[in-house]
Amino acid sequence: MKTVLFAWEHGGGFGHIANLGRFAALLKDCEIRPVFVLKDPKAADLLEADAKILQAPPWPAAASDENRSYRSTVTMHDQLASAGLADEQGLRSLLQAWDAILTTVDPDLIVADYAPAASMMARGRIPLIVVGNGYTVPPGDMKRFPLLHRVHPPRWSEDETLATVNRVLRSLDRPPLKQLPQMFSGDAQMVLTFPVLDPYDLQRSSPLAGPIFDSPPLEARMDANSIFVYLSRGVLSALPFDIVPQLLPFADRLVISAPDILSEQSYDLLRRGARVYPQHLPLSETLASTRLVIHFGGGGLAAHAVAAGIPQLVVATHIEQLLNGLQLKKARLGRVIDSYQPQAGISNALDAILADDDMRQYTTQAGHEHRSMLASMKPLETFKAAALKFLAQ
Repeated sequence: MKTVLFAWEHGGGFGHIANLGRFAALLKDCEIRPVFVLKDPKAADLLEADAKILQAPPWPAAASDENRSYRSTVTMHDQLASAGLADEQGLRSLLQAWDAILTTVDPDLIVADYAPAASMMARGRIPLIVVGNGYTVPPGDMKRFPLLHRVHPPRWSEDETLATVNRVLRSLDRPPLKQLPQMFSGDAQMVLTFPVLDPYDLQRSSPLAGPIFDSPPLEARMDANSIFVYLSRGVLSALPFDIVPQLLPFADRLVISAPDILSEQSYDLLRRGARVYPQHLPLSETLASTRLVIHFGGGGLAAHAVAAGIPQLVVATHIEQLLNGLQLKKARLGRVIDSYQPQAGISNALDAILADDDMRQYTTQAGHEHRSMLASMKPLETFKAAALKFLAQ
């Protein structure tokens, strides 16, 4: 029996585990032993009950709370350096921990979702498939990481970090990197989204595998009137303001999926006519009757809404969500609010989108185009073929 190690180190939300779980289920009939090494094992309730779960080694977090000013999201390098990539001693300990896991588990294949440390230790040693969305899978052949925004210049030297990383890799008898983005290359790379949601679209030369949907997106009905609000698990508490009062004026049109909503918040919305559900709703059926989607910018829901032809309002709480929102805004498929900007006004943005007939025409046309794209995008089949090829070696 072959062993496949599924690794996840960075990022939040359930999308990482959901995709790894889908890939593991896809290989179940191939007599493989899945082992999951996860940043947050407590979030593994989406996996099969008998799945073997291990804790992923924590990153050094060189920019600690008292040194928060050095944290930066301006490039992927800055983000990883902020997490400890530039900390030579901490990085060595991290990679040694992964070396111990790989030695103990002895996998025949590694599937890495936003797991660059695991990927670096697998290179040239164990077949590696790197998976994720456009943000978490930068092109591995880039010379350096490009700017993601221009709020401030990069705070870390990519050349210095590359030298640090290579000193550590050589000390552990692992092959050095030619450039830092190479840590995301793998023996195969699968980007699970549409080009419109890929912040590296201009740098990427290989085709995208496409998003994974549990059910095919349906076209939103032209008479759709409801507003679907997805208040994803754990993100409500990350907002610097209470979103509920800004939603109340639209309550009679709201369909809300909110696993973590407080009872008093739910009561206010229900009293005004909103339909509030403490569980995830089936997206295809829900979005077919939706006029507008409000969410925090998760890539899975964003891609589904694009394919359904529905305008989106993204309320972003971190850089990945903000980039998804900016991509939608650039394509005239929605608007984005940075939740940390004091002028954030959800009610005004909602009024503007609902009155924007041009945006609705753009999203409807985009829906047709993206549903057509899905006919040639077969991410699950592509993954299974790649995995079986590596497992047969």
